[in-house]
Amino acid sequence: MRTKKQFGICLLLLLPTLVWIVASSFTHTWWIENITGIPSIITGAYCFSFVALLLCRYYLYSFFCLLLATLWLYQTPSQQYTTVSCPDPLRVVQYNLYYTNPDLTPFLHYLIKTDIDLVVLQEASPWHGERFMELIDEYPYQFGGAPRLGYPSGQMIISKQPLNLRAQNTPAGHYMISGIWQSSEERPVSLYTAHPPSPRTKQLWHERNALIGSLERLADYSPYADTLIIGDFNLSANTKRFASIYKNFHTAPIQSWPREIKGIAIPSFTRIAIDHLWIKNIESPSLFICKREVLPQFSGSDHSAVVTYLSKRQ
Repeated sequence: MRTKKQFGICLLLLLPTLVWIVASSFTHTWWIENITGIPSIITGAYCFSFVALLLCRYYLYSFFCLLLATLWLYQTPSQQYTTVSCPDPLRVVQYNLYYTNPDLTPFLHYLIKTDIDLVVLQEASPWHGERFMELIDEYPYQFGGAPRLGYPSGQMIISKQPLNLRAQNTPAGHYMISGIWQSSEERPVSLYTAHPPSPRTKQLWHERNALIGSLERLADYSPYADTLIIGDFNLSANTKRFASIYKNFHTAPIQSWPREIKGIAIPSFTRIAIDHLWIKNIESPSLFICKREVLPQFSGSDHSAVVTYLSKRQ
């Protein structure tokens, strides 16, 4: 009887995991997809249960909760991705600045001192654009901030190599940026960027999904094998939708959001990956992701900056 009771209680403790797994399949319900995209919620619940059961001296059940919490913790991407050594890499930084970010000085100093090839920015304001003009000698090619162009959906791109880009509007008023990044004389790269809206309402959820689909169709016409898709996509890497998009591309999700909320630091294990970079992995591309990591030293934004190392295949 005791064994059956213990088994029943363990099964009861396992029930939230089973419900979560089933719920994650409901990709057509916006609020369910949003919740199940944050596995730290169920991880935190199991951690709380572990402490509560441990204090009550239910050691077997507390250990079972700890085991489940650990398993869920490993479902979240880490803050670094590394495959092999990176000989002579291209370095791409992406950063959601946050429109009211008051101090870009540390980030500007980083870009001056570090050999970064391409910088993709979201939530860039006119004030931010003026600050990035200070880098015109180091990054002479800039897209965003020009008269009549402004900052399409808050985006700005700066580079050490030539850019040939254009912005395209969607029916919902969101912009996609597409064109060519001449990363070297013999290595042109097709570049696509976007900043889909945060899916905090059903309407915005539909708009985000539509923009992701539009960008995918646009990238299908990429003229070069080396093709990059970059941006804050407001889509957790822990969702089935993330696994189903951009099938012909490789990516390496890492935790970048939320770094802080109203100045309060958020533990790294609770963060999710929404700042993404995809690289085409068919038709003989010459570049691949060899390393990706967050840059935690900058404040003022709820996102961490992310640097990706792209190495040439030998």
